[in-house]
Order: sequence, then C-alpha cells, then structure tokens
Amino acid sequence: MSAIHFIFSILLATPSVFAATFETPVKEGDRLVLKGFEAQVLLTAQASPVLKVSGVDETKAEGSYVIERKENIIEIRMVEFNGKTAWKNILPKAATQMRKIEISGLPLPTEIQLRGGSVVAQRWTKDLKVSLTQGRVSLVNGAGSAQVYVQKGEVNIQDHTGRVAVDGYSGTCALRNITGDVDVAWFSGQLGMEKIRGSVTMSTQQTTAKLNSGAGSVQFSNGKGSLVLQAFQGRMEGQNQEGNVTVLMPMDSEVDVKSKAGKVAVTVPAGSGAQVNLFTMDGEISVPGELRVVKLSSEKSVRGKLRGDAQRASVFVRSQEGSILLK
Repeated sequence: MSAIHFIFSILLATPSVFAATFETPVKEGDRLVLKGFEAQVLLTAQASPVLKVSGVDETKAEGSYVIERKENIIEIRMVEFNGKTAWKNILPKAATQMRKIEISGLPLPTEIQLRGGSVVAQRWTKDLKVSLTQGRVSLVNGAGSAQVYVQKGEVNIQDHTGRVAVDGYSGTCALRNITGDVDVAWFSGQLGMEKIRGSVTMSTQQTTAKLNSGAGSVQFSNGKGSLVLQAFQGRMEGQNQEGNVTVLMPMDSEVDVKSKAGKVAVTVPAGSGAQVNLFTMDGEISVPGELRVVKLSSEKSVRGKLRGDAQRASVFVRSQEGSILLK
C-alpha cells in the first residue's frame, strides 16, 4: 500500500475541482522540491514525522499543482498551460488567482522555484533555496543554509542560525539577528542588516545600505549607492566607486577602504588610539587637530596615531578623487 494518502475536500467555488491534502512519512535523506508559476507558499515546521501538503489537486487540470514522490524526492509542480493562447489568457489574471500551498511537518532540505507570489518559512531548520522572479520571501526562526534569489521584491530573514545568501536586483532586503556567514548582492533599493555575527560579504550598486551592529568581518563592494557601517566589531574593508561610505567604528576595530570618487567618512570613538593612514590624489582630507595633513603637488596624506591607549584600532583609506573625513 502506498505511503501517500490524499484527503479531498470539494471547493465551493468550483464544485468539479478537488483540492487535496497530501500526507507522507518522511525520513533522513528526503528532499522537497516545488516548481510553479504563481503561488503563496507557507512552510511550517512541526514535530510530526509526517509531511502534510494542502493546496494540491487531484484533477491535473492546467494551472493546478500536483504532488508526487520519486524515491527520496517529494515534488510539487504546476501542470503547465497548453499553448501560447492559454498562457496569454492567464498572465493578466495570474496575480489574482494565486494558489495557496501550505506545507507542515518535519523540515526537509527544500528548493522552491516560482515566477511570482510569496514564500514564508517558520522554524524551518533544514537547507532552503528559494528562487522568485517577483514577490516576497520571509524566513523566521530558521537554521541551516538559506539561499534566496529575487529579481524584484521583498526579502526578510530574521532570527536565523546558519549561512545566508541573498541575491536581488531591486526592492527591499532586511536581515536581522543572523548567526552565520552572510553573502548579499543587492543592485538597487534598500538593504538593512542588524545584529549579524559572522563573516559578511556584500555587493551593492545603486542601493541605500546599512549594517547596524554585529561582530566578525565585513568585505564590501559599493557602486553609486550609500553604505553605512555602524557599531560592527571587527575588520571592515572594501571597494567604493562613486557612492558614499560612512563608518562609525566601535573600539578596537579596523577599517580599510579604497575609493574612486565617492566620499569616505570615518568616526572613531574617543580614546581609540587608532593608527591612521589616509591618502588621496584629487580629493580633500579632514582630520582631528592632533593629526597633520601633508600636501604635495599631486597628493594629500595623513599618517599618525589618535589619542588613546587601545592597541588594535586602525583606519586605512585610499582615494583617487573622493574626499576623506576622519572625526
């Protein structure tokens, strides 16, 4: 007898179509794969060793979602529309006829691919990969590797333990209370990170980005946007093109920035004792009174040490055209 069971309930709106709940025991090594067009997906971890999936159909009608187990893979997929005319008719209505798929049970390594909609995961503690052309992704209280690819939309990941990788073209991205390495590439829009403990790699172009508090290391590449690094304990280094970079250093941290034309502003805490090494070819340099700017015909530079007894703090900035402000 099959380990798969269906519980059918008649949809009131369309009596001829059946929605189903799928149940199957899961074991170590099983994986979950969901592929479709437009859908609202909810993943909820539960202690039950049985995986339950609602929102699938028995009919295999075009646009419906069906489910099948293939050895260790549980696959949920959309039945594609037949022909260009069917696709042309459904595209304008896709956002208003979105399927709702709810998955609950023991977390499994999961991969989700959708054109649009939303993916929400709660307490999902296995590796999760989400690819969404347009829509919203929210991962809360999870663990394991989280990979999110969104062309346009909103990403929210919070209270997560494990590696996080996010790649997006436009929209908003918020990462909060992450314990693990973070790799984020966000082309335009808003990027906010808070309480990150691990190694952070970020690539931004036309983005307004801020990292507020954490510990570890930061490696960044910034294009024309603005970047603020605040209260992050550890080493912060990166490349800047035409954007503005602002660093508010905690005690005993290190800053190493190379900028082409954008402004770099660094604020150090009182009594930091930071070692300072600044250089620009065509920009300006502003520093506290205890340091002196050396001006030559083709460059300006500062080397010295700020007042204080701390041993590890350092500020190293190189700029071609952009100004450097240290305070």
